[in-house]
Amino acid sequence: MSLPESLERAACQLSELADQIRPANGDPHRLLDELSPEDAGQLLVWILTEEPEAATELIEGWSQSDPGAKIVLGISDAGIPKLPRKALRRARHRLHSQGIVADENSSPVADVESSAPTPTRRFNQANDRFEAAHVSTPDFRGARVGYLVESHPSGGARLFEIRFDEGRGILDFKIYNAGRTKVRGFLRSLTGGKQQRLFDVDRDALRALVRRASLAQPIDRPLPSAFVEWRRRLFAEDLEKQSTPGDLVRESLADDAQSIDSSQALEETLKEVRAGSLGPWPPRTAWVGEWMEKGRADTDDLDAGPRANAIEVWLGLATEALTKETDLELLSRHLDELAWIRWRSDALPGALALLAVSDVLGKSDEAAAQMSRARVDGLFQSFLAELRVVEEDGLAPSDSPDASGSVSATE
Repeated sequence: MSLPESLERAACQLSELADQIRPANGDPHRLLDELSPEDAGQLLVWILTEEPEAATELIEGWSQSDPGAKIVLGISDAGIPKLPRKALRRARHRLHSQGIVADENSSPVADVESSAPTPTRRFNQANDRFEAAHVSTPDFRGARVGYLVESHPSGGARLFEIRFDEGRGILDFKIYNAGRTKVRGFLRSLTGGKQQRLFDVDRDALRALVRRASLAQPIDRPLPSAFVEWRRRLFAEDLEKQSTPGDLVRESLADDAQSIDSSQALEETLKEVRAGSLGPWPPRTAWVGEWMEKGRADTDDLDAGPRANAIEVWLGLATEALTKETDLELLSRHLDELAWIRWRSDALPGALALLAVSDVLGKSDEAAAQMSRARVDGLFQSFLAELRVVEEDGLAPSDSPDASGSVSATE
């Protein structure tokens, strides 16, 4: 049912609000003009509970303005069905990343009867405060780019660009000062479209993730000086117990994860890894090149049969080496963070599958070995195709010279 149809049904059911709902003609923004905050909260709870398919459109419409955002953040999600409750929570994460903060001392948004969830508090956005937090999808090694935005004291905005990897630490840290419109436009260009590269994220969750990555900084590569300068204010020790995006998706999907078949989830994930669409997280950049050289050396000048056997032996050795160099805890965290990306992309089954595989890797040596082999297949997919080609003579047997040294003519 469309939003206008759902609102008409709401007007029939919530008769005391009918005179405010109907004049809006299904327009979410006009609804905010017609309804008091308390009545808007009551309507949103009803839509979430009774017309969940239309709830997303209403939430998105209201989230675009400060009054509507306060309603979205102000209602309690207790008693709301699971799917619309998840949509509500995703919207709240987006709003939090845009700088809307809680005012704990304000009054409830709405006073709804006990049969419906009762809003508990109202949220307000700090005056002239501009904050945002976004994070990219990881590359094949797990490296990501995070953006933290805050108001600049002299006007405009300050944008922190952090390139990081949980296994390699802080790779780069840059600071830009620009107008707010320019910063918004830059972020919008990366967060829109089918090929979305950035996702808005809870600010503290991103800060906690970056801080955790900084703890993995190798001794021979010091932290960037700009990061050290801002570390105390942005990435302090008090973030140690703060949830990262991967933690957030685990907390949100804990109930759903109980019903996942881990064997099937592992099988599906291994297919993605082999195809190169997931991971495959080489331990070092040079590792791939080193094993390619070994593969060429082990198969050089071999014919088809011996060559195929040599390739299988080489694959087995590469898999064993990768298993020894793999930090399973780090690999599980990579999967958790990818699960967060899928969850934010509304790909719930894929998110749950990754969480299940993340869990099983630390419990099953067989699963860990299967993952290593799939990663090897993914890392060397193109190289294997090249390696399996057996060079042949330039002339086919039917065209070879006869005993007299001449080439037989074709009649």
